[in-house]
Amino acid sequence: MALDDDVLFSGVAALSRRIQARELSPVELAEAYLARIDALGPALGCFVTVTRDRALADARAAEADLVAGRWRGPLHGVPYGLKDLVDTAGIRTTFGARPYADRAPERDATVARRLAEAGGVLLGKLSMIELAGGLGYHTGEAALNGPCRTPWDPTRWAGGSSSGAGAAVAAGLVPFAIGSETWGSITCPAAFCGVTGLRPTYGVLSRAGAMALSYTLDKLGPMARTAEDCALVLGVLSGVDPRDPTSIAPPPGLGNGKVRGGIPRGLRVAVLGFPEKPAVAPGARAAYEAAQAVLRDAGAILTPAALPDLPYEPLASFFIEAEAATAFEELIRSGRTRELADRSHATRKPDDYLPKGNPSDYVRAMRVRGEVQRALAGFFARYDLVLAPNLPYPPPRVTENFDAMFAFPDLLGAAGNLAGLPAVALPMGLVDGLPVSMQLVGAPLEEARVLAAAAVFQSRTDHHLARPKLARPSPPSARAGGHLSGPVTIR
Repeated sequence: MALDDDVLFSGVAALSRRIQARELSPVELAEAYLARIDALGPALGCFVTVTRDRALADARAAEADLVAGRWRGPLHGVPYGLKDLVDTAGIRTTFGARPYADRAPERDATVARRLAEAGGVLLGKLSMIELAGGLGYHTGEAALNGPCRTPWDPTRWAGGSSSGAGAAVAAGLVPFAIGSETWGSITCPAAFCGVTGLRPTYGVLSRAGAMALSYTLDKLGPMARTAEDCALVLGVLSGVDPRDPTSIAPPPGLGNGKVRGGIPRGLRVAVLGFPEKPAVAPGARAAYEAAQAVLRDAGAILTPAALPDLPYEPLASFFIEAEAATAFEELIRSGRTRELADRSHATRKPDDYLPKGNPSDYVRAMRVRGEVQRALAGFFARYDLVLAPNLPYPPPRVTENFDAMFAFPDLLGAAGNLAGLPAVALPMGLVDGLPVSMQLVGAPLEEARVLAAAAVFQSRTDHHLARPKLARPSPPSARAGGHLSGPVTIR
């Protein structure tokens, strides 16, 4: 029996309950998602590789376990996608970049292994901006298989660098995906695609077997339809990993991955305003005011605030530039950066990628970073959470130059990533048919509080239930510029 869209958009928690109750077959579910991927995925450009045979094998194994009375937990039989920088043994992992188009690792990343052990069903590897944007990019064309498009308006960019993760969840092609963030790579596609994305505390999810961009800033995190779904995934995947010396114990208060407690009355929320540039979407301010009213009615105390005045953005940019030059040193020195899709790389020389300054500058930057962490610790002694708009303007067109957009101030994104703070991005409405987003940010290891507040907001609103209207077009013809014409299917 064919499964309808209501099932495919129902989310991780709902699918898990139905699978455990034997109301829903993991095999039928995987087949339904694969059919939807075939119909809609190529036009959106959100898959690099569709792992059809692996998905069906995973689903059959999950179903056999159910028949035998074995239940592996909340992700048992639930399909998912992985950003194409998470290693999968024997399945190509391209980093979204042509120099690595044929790379097939021999070992799973820890996150991939934990998902397999939990009984998850891998549908495929998801599109991303090449090298997660680590060496720079200017348009949505900067990806191995061309621009990834938001399902809300396929002429517009899905956001980056976890483009495919955001688009695939929004289009109902996967119930959840694993993305990554160094600075904005989960929160941006969550905004442009109208989904819920969690950036965990630095170290909560192991990065072993995931592409390194900035060793002191990189984080993996789930993207899904709801905060509850993100909590379930986090609960399964978090924990210390001997392969990753920066990994830490799971955040407290998320027993079995469930959001508990709601919003305690008197929760102190610091409310940040809109940036001066670029111009926000008409209606975004009203949506933000309405969101504040929801949290206030739930018992939170909202207070206008500002972050401590520190050089968050220059500091974050410095670390990314310095650490990316180290992470991609071999690629840079080989000259193969000229193979990257973004046209700017055609004229850049190896020395152009090297960071300016000397080792003492890095040491001084680390000292300033310590000041940032101390200042934000003081800030969170006064407030429990931060509420802020999240890219409250329309996504750019896929061929549009993004330089002006990237020039906008993003103090909270820079500060949060420098200090390793957890954040959840979630939709707060539609403006002219496009989603607008907000974010909640907490102190380190306060995922339970951040997700509980987001879950309460979603229990009182229906913005996260909105679905884009998608036609089922034929796959697009091969794109110019050396991009792959569509996802590769592994059978």
